Amino acid sequence: MSEQMKTAGEPLGQDVVSEDAESAVGEVAANQGVAAAGNAEAAAVGVDEAPEGEAADEPTEEELAAARELAENNALADVFDDVRKQSADSHLVTPERWPEIGLVPEHMTAEDFEMFVYEWLEDYQAEHKDEIEAERAAERAKAAAVRSATRAVGVPPKIPNRRLEQIEADNEAKAAEAADKAPEAVEDSAEAESAAGVDASTQVDNAVEAAESAAVAATPAVSEPAPASPDSAAEEEQPAEDDRSPFAGLRIPEGYRLEQIEGEWVLVEDENAAPVRKEIKCNRIKVLMGMHSYYLYDETLMTASYARWAFLAAEDNPVVTFVECVREDSRVYPRPYAAECLKNPPFRMTDEQIEETWQAVRDSGNYPDIERTEASNGDVYYYSTQYLESGYAASLAEYDAVERPADV
Repeated sequence: MSEQMKTAGEPLGQDVVSEDAESAVGEVAANQGVAAAGNAEAAAVGVDEAPEGEAADEPTEEELAAARELAENNALADVFDDVRKQSADSHLVTPERWPEIGLVPEHMTAEDFEMFVYEWLEDYQAEHKDEIEAERAAERAKAAAVRSATRAVGVPPKIPNRRLEQIEADNEAKAAEAADKAPEAVEDSAEAESAAGVDASTQVDNAVEAAESAAVAATPAVSEPAPASPDSAAEEEQPAEDDRSPFAGLRIPEGYRLEQIEGEWVLVEDENAAPVRKEIKCNRIKVLMGMHSYYLYDETLMTASYARWAFLAAEDNPVVTFVECVREDSRVYPRPYAAECLKNPPFRMTDEQIEETWQAVRDSGNYPDIERTEASNGDVYYYSTQYLESGYAASLAEYDAVERPADV
């Protein structure tokens, strides 16, 4: 609620004012100040100004609570919609983004809204744990059904010649049998067409007779037309715009209206429409906790590995990022990790930063399994001795850097 406006009763541009005039001016100024204060309070709580001579009705506590709850609900829906959009563009979302794009409700501070989103999401996903796990299981089952190959995809084994000969002999026998049956099929087809023609003509005649009888029965008796009322006449003169309008079947979303701007029809927000409650969709939103903030992403649009890498890059911990990337490639694929990969999103490291990080890894002594190898063309690779032997890692690096590009 804003503070009441105050108006001082100073002289209105005259050096000398009579006592009666001064009293009248002061009374008018005081009345104007009270009216202005009342209008400011009404605007602050979102109610219309009261008509002249009547007191403005302030919203009740229940109405204020309902308005705030709706604002919080819609803010949550907008936050998670934005998380999905950012995940599709390979970006994590932090709470610092929400004040910048105007998602914080007016009755909350940015810090309060940050904690509100985190706690609300934690409670929701705990309550809907079974539903979320069922969605994940259904997606895994669908993905497993798509993977139909049971061995490495390649050229199928060569078919033996005797098998090819048998296939050709079977095809020739089938062709000969079909040729023998062809004349009989033609005769049967001609007889069937003749019979069908007779039946069809009989059906047409019967249908014509039935239609004529129905038309005679449905013909109304001739009578004087009833006089049309002025309202019905006006309706007949109006063209059926709904039937011919290009927007006849268009369903306009709640809270929006069609408006013609510069000759084109566009959807714009309807200022006079009642607020619409948005649906909150957050089943697949995941949270990564950092040192000073948390990060959100949609697991259906961003893999857990990429989210982890983006998280480490955002936390500005290049050593841990470097070690985790090298170990994961050595364990999962297995293959050595190309230094060039650290130049790509989400890391975007320079050659100097990569070399500095490698030296920091070596100097720390905390990661003795991380090693370096170099291909014959100078490309640098890193690997973990926990999962790759040195000779094998060197041969894989040479293949990736020199032999594979030459074969393409």
